[in-house]
Amino acid sequence: MAALSHRLGALVHHGTEPEVGADTTVLRSVSSGREGSRSTRIGRAVVVLALIPLGTFYLGPRIYDLTATPGRLQQSVEAADRYNPSLTRLVEHERVTVSAFAALDRVRECLTDVLGMGEAVSVELSTLVGTISVDLQEILDHTGVDVAVLVGSLESLSTRVGALQAPANGAATALSDNRATMSAILDDVRVTAGQVHDTRLSVESAAADLSGR
Repeated sequence: MAALSHRLGALVHHGTEPEVGADTTVLRSVSSGREGSRSTRIGRAVVVLALIPLGTFYLGPRIYDLTATPGRLQQSVEAADRYNPSLTRLVEHERVTVSAFAALDRVRECLTDVLGMGEAVSVELSTLVGTISVDLQEILDHTGVDVAVLVGSLESLSTRVGALQAPANGAATALSDNRATMSAILDDVRVTAGQVHDTRLSVESAAADLSGR
């Protein structure tokens, strides 16, 4: 259009068309402008075509995730609200279960301790009873030597054994009590065994004196 206007202006001003060289220059400039415009359009089309797959495969999922995130958060909150009561009950049940098993373990430990103490006491009681039996047999073997001394010793022993009978009968119950009770029972039996043995020595000594040995 600029070239055409230039030519018309020349015709009006000079009455003749400009020279051919001027026309060629104008045509070249017009052609160059058209080629530049075409290259720009092609470049823009290439960029647009390149952005289409980029937007489809890269930006599309991310835009969808951004728009879907609020809905997903809401669903998560609703699910948590529905699950929270059950979670609380489960945690409480687990706590009670753990406490119960811990208490059971303590009971087992105490029971093992008591049974161990009972076994030790039983062994020592058996030994002491055996000693008392031997001493009594020795005392009875000397009854013909000094009956008065033997009767007095047996009466004293009977009193001591009678005093021991109540704690001895409660030995089974004492197994479930504390160690102090077990120790007290065992101490009573030890004292009684010592007294019986002293009685045996006394009877043997009295018998030896009477026989003149």
